[in-house]
Amino acid sequence: MTHINHNIRIPHTNGLSQDAQGHWWGMLSSTQILTEQQENLNNHNNKEQQQTKKKKRRGNQKAQHLRRRERRQVQKQSNNKNHMAESVIIVVDDNDGNVEGEQETQIQIYSLNKHLETRSENKRKRQELNRDNMNVSRSFSQVSISQENKPKRNKRTATTTNETNNQLVKVVNGQNQKENDNELLPMNSIQKFKPSYLKISDQVFKQMLSNGIDNGHEIIQCLNTDEKLQFVCQMTEKTNIIYYLDLQRQLWRDYYDHGMRENQWAPRVSKSFAKQNYTCRTYSFAKHQVEKHLQTITRQFHNRLIELQQSITQLENNVQQWQPYIDPAILCNAINTCVQSAQQRLRQQADYKRKMLTLDSNDRNLITKFYDFKPNDERVQLAKQIWQTTANILKTQEQEEILRKRIFIRRLPSAYDKIINQPLDYVKPMLSNKVLDKDRRASLVSNYSKTITQYKFDFMTLTLDTIQNVIRGHQQRLVKLQNKLPQCCNQMLIEAIENRRQAMEKRHELYLKHKLHSFFDEAPMAVSND
Repeated sequence: MTHINHNIRIPHTNGLSQDAQGHWWGMLSSTQILTEQQENLNNHNNKEQQQTKKKKRRGNQKAQHLRRRERRQVQKQSNNKNHMAESVIIVVDDNDGNVEGEQETQIQIYSLNKHLETRSENKRKRQELNRDNMNVSRSFSQVSISQENKPKRNKRTATTTNETNNQLVKVVNGQNQKENDNELLPMNSIQKFKPSYLKISDQVFKQMLSNGIDNGHEIIQCLNTDEKLQFVCQMTEKTNIIYYLDLQRQLWRDYYDHGMRENQWAPRVSKSFAKQNYTCRTYSFAKHQVEKHLQTITRQFHNRLIELQQSITQLENNVQQWQPYIDPAILCNAINTCVQSAQQRLRQQADYKRKMLTLDSNDRNLITKFYDFKPNDERVQLAKQIWQTTANILKTQEQEEILRKRIFIRRLPSAYDKIINQPLDYVKPMLSNKVLDKDRRASLVSNYSKTITQYKFDFMTLTLDTIQNVIRGHQQRLVKLQNKLPQCCNQMLIEAIENRRQAMEKRHELYLKHKLHSFFDEAPMAVSND
């Protein structure tokens, strides 16, 4: 029988050995032994460092833990009470942002079953977003709070912001009102000449009425009370508005008749085309705009006419009690004469616009007729050069005529006066010296004034001579271009180019005449801002 050695160890796959008696023995390598020794050494050093390290004082931690537990219990009870309620009333104080700055309180009721979840854990959880209403509190520790605590703002800053917003609203409303006025009355250039009789003094108003008739002193004697004067002034303003609306109605009627006759309503061309051919981009108005404004003004005219008739009836009744007595027909005649005389500028502006409408339409038709011949690029460029040179001549002539009128009325451009009078700033301190005698000072001032006046005259004369030389240069270039026409254009094309050039001159003649007539005119007695 073979003897079994009980000290034989059986190798095992997991790195451990088992003896015959069933005990397991770990087989440790030298590396594992060194690592275990190093770890033991490190642990021993850490314990020594912890013993030697001074502990920080954090107060009475037991009291802190006690207070923390009490807060959690109170919070838990508060949450339970709030969850027992079916709904929560949320009060939102919101500034409505109106002009008066009033505040309104909005009360909204939200159901906790829909918006909140019951949380019984003491551990703080991440806030969950409520997509239904952002005013509901997101923190479950503050369920009764309706909205987030917004940072406090300076009252002065808030007031300034509200004032700025109010001003912005007023500006926007004002711009919208101006846009509406521009749509309703596109003739703003004639509206500025519309007088307003409610803004002048009583003495001036009496004088204006008395100048309208032969026996004007009777009107001044009759209007001896504020009540009479106020009534007649309002009646004059109504008459003024009626004449103004009638003028607008006639002008809109001319736009409508012109569009129906030409079968063109606000024809528009590109900006580059208008610049190359020296014409306006558009003229007149669209058909629906003309019809709309014509209907609106006609309705306003009839309403104002009814109001004036009522005022005339009231005047006839009141005059019977006035002392001294005045014939209502004489007073009405004086009002009509006064209003028609004051609206002379308005009629001139309306007549100018009618003529310009016809000339603009004719100019556009002549350009269209030229391109209907389908000229090549060489002929088109030659025609554009002729029209460009003609436009330069007309523009330079305009500068000459305006400067001549300035010299005639002795109103030079402000830039010229400022530059020429600038040397006087250096002379004034010397002339004000007390050493100078009064007679000598007056003589020196007179000599300076004469010298500057003569310099202005010489300077304007030289400027006019320069302008005339520029005009002659453009005219010489125009003659050279016109001599090229027979070489590349037929007779019909030459006539089309020449007709358009003559139309440019005719249009500019009317424009320059109107500008010289109104360029230095004084403003009316009063301008309506409505």
